[in-house]
Amino acid sequence: MSISSSRVPVKQISIWLVLAGLLTGFLVATVNPLILFAAAVAIPLGAWTISSVERALFALIVVIGLLPRFALPVRLGFTPTFLDLATIGLIAAWIGHQLGRSPDKPLRRTPVNGPLAALVTTAVLTFILGLPNGALAPLVVRRFAELLLSLITIVVIVAITSNLAMQRQVARWTLLIGAASAALGIALYAIPDDLAIRLLSALRPFGYPSGPEVLRFIRDDPALMQRATGLWIDPNAYGGYLLIVGLLGLPHLFAPRPALARWLVFLALALVVVALVLTVSRAAMLGFALGALVIGLLRHRSVLLILGLIGGAVLLLPQTQALVQHFVEGFQGRDLATQMRFGEYKDALRLIERYPLLGVGFIGTPDVDLYIGVSSMYLLIAQQMGLVGLAMFIITVVVVLFSAMRAWPAISRASPEQTTFFLGAHGALIGALFSGIFDHYFFNIDFHNSVMLLCLVIGISVSSQQIGLTTASAQRSAHRPVQWLPKHNVA
Repeated sequence: MSISSSRVPVKQISIWLVLAGLLTGFLVATVNPLILFAAAVAIPLGAWTISSVERALFALIVVIGLLPRFALPVRLGFTPTFLDLATIGLIAAWIGHQLGRSPDKPLRRTPVNGPLAALVTTAVLTFILGLPNGALAPLVVRRFAELLLSLITIVVIVAITSNLAMQRQVARWTLLIGAASAALGIALYAIPDDLAIRLLSALRPFGYPSGPEVLRFIRDDPALMQRATGLWIDPNAYGGYLLIVGLLGLPHLFAPRPALARWLVFLALALVVVALVLTVSRAAMLGFALGALVIGLLRHRSVLLILGLIGGAVLLLPQTQALVQHFVEGFQGRDLATQMRFGEYKDALRLIERYPLLGVGFIGTPDVDLYIGVSSMYLLIAQQMGLVGLAMFIITVVVVLFSAMRAWPAISRASPEQTTFFLGAHGALIGALFSGIFDHYFFNIDFHNSVMLLCLVIGISVSSQQIGLTTASAQRSAHRPVQWLPKHNVA
């Protein structure tokens, strides 16, 4: 009896092995073996990543910084990007954590939740109303879905980064990955053009362009200054990423307990600033300067001195005179890029005047003399979602900044570590919002990486406010004097 019962599992295992062998043989015969190998590595790695919220958030930061425009080299009805998978993986990891044994990261009630829900609703409404304006291509549907997913992820990020330990991890990871991205951008800028073209063209299977156009120059003229792009393809979007990394890390240079060793923070920031200058992105550099100015005025006066030294070096060094001239021409409106921007602003205002309330949606325009696209985040939102959508976006970010103003007095007296995270997050948010006046990528469905980056900054800004207020309240309670009840007279 025992012998026969022991044979049953062996037979079952044999059957499963035979079936597995037949399935493997079929896949090898019909599917590219390289794809099978990649799937064999990626599926277990992905499962391991989303089994931890911390690993999933780290993966998102890595993908934003180092694999921002990478797409899978296979089609699954559509071509998902690594960022799609990382974003969905983060949400899945959070859901799994909340359904597990220690659900300690619930959604938090914050002032931004209501305006954010209104913004998402307006985006969906304008997308539906704009459907008659053009052909509904799968690419447009995917990119609009990415926009919604990024906005929804804000509340998940607030829940995940709801303690100092996670804020420290985010700062550490962002600095390290940002430094690696900056170093890569500097290296690709410094090596011979032919070698850079070959290296970047090798990424064509992952959805990257190829050929000489992978190198970017001012006004796309090789006779003018080259612009660093890293792996971001677009130098302006790359500059936006570097401004956020730099401002998130800047307060840690002076913090009593920085997220990394101070020399590492200094090295990371030096790489980021050099790469930012090489992008020749005037909007990103001005955004960085404004964010650093806010951080300096609120707490770290040494930042003002550093800004002065950097500005003086840029003005005086012979190597930066072309950059200075580029800024001067931009301020005077004499260079072609600025004049083209003025033309875009004029065309955008014509569209908004014709369709003021809800815009024209995300697909196309109903009139042949109009087009969607302008080098300003705010005008682009008004084109696609109308003045209603622009108002929803502005209300959302104003609520975040107003909440920060209300929280700052209490936070500034609380933990120095929390003050550091608060300053970095809000300095980065202010810099990004300012750069959006002159560029469009932070709320453009064609730049999912930049949209997700802005949503990450909004999320950690709101989270830092909540943690700071909780810490300040706890400290006030701890130092509150004990109120003794008066003794009653006994007859």
